[in-house]
Amino acid sequence: VHAGAPVGTTRTRLSRLQRAAGDSWRLDSRMLWNREGRALDLRQNTDFEASGLRPIALTRQLEVNAVLGGISALTTAAEFRKEDVRIVVRNPNTESQVDRVIPLRKNFVLLGNQSFEHWLLIAMHLKKHHQEGKNEVTFSALIPGEYRYLDLKCRREREEQISDLAVQRWHITSKDFEARLWIGPQGEVERYRQGEVEIQRIRSSVKRDR
Repeated sequence: VHAGAPVGTTRTRLSRLQRAAGDSWRLDSRMLWNREGRALDLRQNTDFEASGLRPIALTRQLEVNAVLGGISALTTAAEFRKEDVRIVVRNPNTESQVDRVIPLRKNFVLLGNQSFEHWLLIAMHLKKHHQEGKNEVTFSALIPGEYRYLDLKCRREREEQISDLAVQRWHITSKDFEARLWIGPQGEVERYRQGEVEIQRIRSSVKRDR
């Protein structure tokens, strides 16, 4: 929701990687956004280890359709190794490509632009820290498409209710943006708010037979 008006959806699916070594998972997502003559179609896969939630690989395909600017596209691929990550960003329209290797920081998290699904993994980190009695946490967030890190400062504000669910509200600050994140008892993200943008989880109302 942007400025009170629905503008799109983001859908995610979690699945186990059958051929990967160890206990690894894939977070498959697609975001569709349409507002004021600008439409985004973003598809992204984030592979990560269950233990520690450490990223393994990332693939991202972004297509932007603007009334005045035509159609543009960008693909990003990242391979996470022991001490560094190789990031390749390609523009299919111009056939240009940037291939870089940057060092990894200790206990980093991922945070791509328009990549709401990365907050699902960050929320699991926050749940773990809260269980350890920590109400303030700082992360080094890697933005692969920009080859840089962003320091995220997370502070638990209070407990609230969303319908009949008890959630923890966290305040997120950085030099680029400020946001709030509502996390459920299992570490699930129920709501995210940044400026005029709010993303809300839609829960199924289908009742299963016992």
